[in-house]
Amino acid sequence: MPKLKWDSINVLVVDDNAFIRNLIISTLRVLGLTNITDMGSAREAVDRLKLSRKDPAGAGIGSIDIIFSDFVMAQVDGLLFLRWVRTSKDAPDRFTPFVMVSGAADQEAVEAARDAGLTEFLAKPFSAKSLSDRVLEVIKNPRQFVLAPGYFGPDRRRQERPTLWSAGDEASGGGGKDRRTTKASEIQVIHAFSNVRTLRDDVRAIYFRPANRLRDKLGPNALRGQIDFDPLVIQAAETKVQELVGDYSVWVQRYVEQITAAYRALSRKDGASHKHLLTINAVAHELRGQGGIFDYPLITSFGKTLCEATSDSGVEITENRLRLLEAHIDAIRLVFTKQVRGSGGDVGAALLKDIETAVKKYSEPRKPKARS
Repeated sequence: MPKLKWDSINVLVVDDNAFIRNLIISTLRVLGLTNITDMGSAREAVDRLKLSRKDPAGAGIGSIDIIFSDFVMAQVDGLLFLRWVRTSKDAPDRFTPFVMVSGAADQEAVEAARDAGLTEFLAKPFSAKSLSDRVLEVIKNPRQFVLAPGYFGPDRRRQERPTLWSAGDEASGGGGKDRRTTKASEIQVIHAFSNVRTLRDDVRAIYFRPANRLRDKLGPNALRGQIDFDPLVIQAAETKVQELVGDYSVWVQRYVEQITAAYRALSRKDGASHKHLLTINAVAHELRGQGGIFDYPLITSFGKTLCEATSDSGVEITENRLRLLEAHIDAIRLVFTKQVRGSGGDVGAALLKDIETAVKKYSEPRKPKARS
């Protein structure tokens, strides 16, 4: 395979979870992307990027080529961070490829990130292969950027095919009609090396087609040959992920202690219940995104249902809710105590059944919100 200058690409990794942040960094380094800056909050990232626009040397991060950011973070989350990168006059480069990393990979989360200007979405649990695929996609298939009313970011249309209104949408006059109403004459295209210096006032959308800076950074071999990672490098990266299993066990013990302490505080009615529920929910969100990476899919399953059970921090703490939380915490603790990996065989099946039973037995219907 042609030799490529992977170390010339400058990557920024932002995640408030130190373990996952280090996991992404370790995997990227094995792949050859060694020029990495990491930060524990989007607030810090915004401040440093803002500074880099005025004082690159003082910021100490150089020109960022790819951003990997967690979705759920305190204070400034990944979505707000992405919107800042795409729309702020203080952002050093609004065209920077942005990869969102999250365990909340449901359609609603993905669409929200897409509409904020996302480049790629990397769902947790991820593998070295899925992470490398996102890097290759950004470099090999860069999308044009679109400026339109209410949106600036990579073209959300990956295929040239009609986007139809649903049959029940009254505003469209019925189903079967293409939602795209912008005509070619209403679009202005700006190429990387065009001589255009002004934007037309009569257009509804502007397409920006910048040069492929990332490909150019990989060196002349990127122009002549196939851009790809060596399969042996991918295998080495996967091995590196597995080597971190021991570290993960230590990290998870802290998680178990956190949710256990929050559960006990709820049982004793010690302090504000919503704060304890938020603590459990935050840990559950992390667990559902991490378990599968280290061959603990049961943790992903339990994390998901525990996240759902604590999604509303304003609910009344009843005996049933406490029993539901207790069932999840006991199951999570048992998985790691017994090292129940994979499906877990009979033990895993029994644990899954216990949680399903607890969810059916102890879940309480949500009360509808009062209309104002």
